[in-house]
Amino acid sequence: MVNTKKIEYIPIRVDIKKERFNLFQTILSEVEKNGERIEDGDVLVISSKFVAMSEGRIVKLSDVIPSPEAEDLASKIHVPSKLAELILREADLVFAGLPGFALTIKDGVFTPNAGIDRSNVQEGWAILYPREPFKKAEMLRRRILLETGKKVGIIITDSRLLPLRSGTTGIAIGVAGFDPVKDERGRKDLFNNILRVTLRAIADDISAGAQLLMGEADEGTPIVIVRNSGIKLHDKPIDYEQMVVNHHECIYVRGLSHKNISLIKN
Repeated sequence: MVNTKKIEYIPIRVDIKKERFNLFQTILSEVEKNGERIEDGDVLVISSKFVAMSEGRIVKLSDVIPSPEAEDLASKIHVPSKLAELILREADLVFAGLPGFALTIKDGVFTPNAGIDRSNVQEGWAILYPREPFKKAEMLRRRILLETGKKVGIIITDSRLLPLRSGTTGIAIGVAGFDPVKDERGRKDLFNNILRVTLRAIADDISAGAQLLMGEADEGTPIVIVRNSGIKLHDKPIDYEQMVVNHHECIYVRGLSHKNISLIKN
């Protein structure tokens, strides 16, 4: 069924946060302060940095003691050893890096430096990924349902570089309340061809739209309400395995591995 309603992206501006806070209560109060409301069927897109700040997931770099492994990584990728230590602590898997960055996997996402960021945080500090973002998204979904009676979807979003693209876009690192990927296999296209491999990354698509309003600098818009998306909401639990492929199956990782790559044209 085609969604014929106009999809709305509603920005929610929030005063700067510098320490831990109650995420659920802050979302409700800031939505109200912006003169908005949460409605049935809405999808709330929330910045991962905002979620991480609410959890106190910020680290003073001067307090970090690097291990020998961190010193070795730091020398290879030319980053401060304290940052290298945080990368090793946070990453699920570390690939070879390049100057300034370690290529890592964190919570099923291919991301530089395990998602650790030194922007939008006080100087001398680093902000980490939120803990268990899918569980956090589900907790928020349930709290909103129980305390407001509104059935919503939740996306925790982060910005990400794409291969061979300049600039960042938004992706979902935590989802609750709807299927983040839609299987289009078996459907026909405009020319009656049957789709064989197409899966639509619905949560990532929504995240990219929300990033237009969230921005990367001083916009102060860590929450975006998406209305009339046409997404079918449900109460089933979601985990990151529904959104990812193993790095051994990823066409970029496999295709660029040294044993598989061949230079066809210089």
